[in-house]
Amino acid sequence: MKPPMRPFLLALLLLLPLPAAADVIWLKNGDRLTGEVQANEKSLILTFPFGGEVEIPRSAVKRWRARQASAPKLSNKGINLALLAPDDEKWHLTGSGDINLKIKDSTNRTNSLSTKGKLELENPDWRSGLEGEYEYDTSNGITTDHHYRLKPRVDYFITDRWYWRGTIDYQRDLQEPVYLEVDYNTGPGYRVWKESKKKLEFLLLGGLREAYWRANPTFYRLFNSDHVAYPTMSLAWDYQHRIEDTRFELFSSGEYIHYLSQPAEYLTYERTVDGELGMRYYISDNLRLSWSANLTWDDIYVDYQGDSRNINGREWRQLLSLGVSF
Repeated sequence: MKPPMRPFLLALLLLLPLPAAADVIWLKNGDRLTGEVQANEKSLILTFPFGGEVEIPRSAVKRWRARQASAPKLSNKGINLALLAPDDEKWHLTGSGDINLKIKDSTNRTNSLSTKGKLELENPDWRSGLEGEYEYDTSNGITTDHHYRLKPRVDYFITDRWYWRGTIDYQRDLQEPVYLEVDYNTGPGYRVWKESKKKLEFLLLGGLREAYWRANPTFYRLFNSDHVAYPTMSLAWDYQHRIEDTRFELFSSGEYIHYLSQPAEYLTYERTVDGELGMRYYISDNLRLSWSANLTWDDIYVDYQGDSRNINGREWRQLLSLGVSF
């Protein structure tokens, strides 16, 4: 028997008050100011709703949040969760989801279904997020790709621009011999832009990539084990920019991974690039169409019993997606 929905719905309604209509600045001395913010490299210029303005040096700012943009809204419009904190320290929730279905007729008939989702919860000091991905591909009725991915993360804001991130990237493959990859990373991030219409962030992370495989004679000869761990350094980015007075939004995200050491004598991982670049069109405030070009590239060398060759695991994909955001 399913539990009654009424208490759940009442609790949900209590959590969702009307979103704030002004920019908010939290100062290091505990004060909270609202109005319209114009940001530059050294300061924030705050114009009060009742007139007048004040220039606040960034050194005095703990955190600030831009108000919702007028329609069409940027994809991180979000809602405030009133019951989780006092009014001046509310948690802010944003989310999005996209689905892509591609059918291609050629020599092979290929069907591809993929979905992506993202949730983000933040307050002036913390930001946590969860990204998920699922993909299922067939060719002539035979499964060629079947995997899912989960990526939780937590950020702590040291200043208005600098923060520290801890993240786990869990990738499970239901088709390939390498059935599990887990990345553990931590490091600093820097927010270049933080405005209602654009954002740009960079991260420098250090960590470990672990890979596990099913019973496979080739992998056992190379590693003499059923798993391997690579220490890594990576550069990641997240870009989003709504074109002025239009319903179009540019976006890009991804990471460049460099492998610091090689645990296998015969197999060398040089680098991995995983990124996307695309554009969104907002049909309404919450419904969108997206096009993106995606690159996944593993640069690998094999040198075994005098046979040396490069395994260029490069894959380009173009996706057309329908999604929602709040």
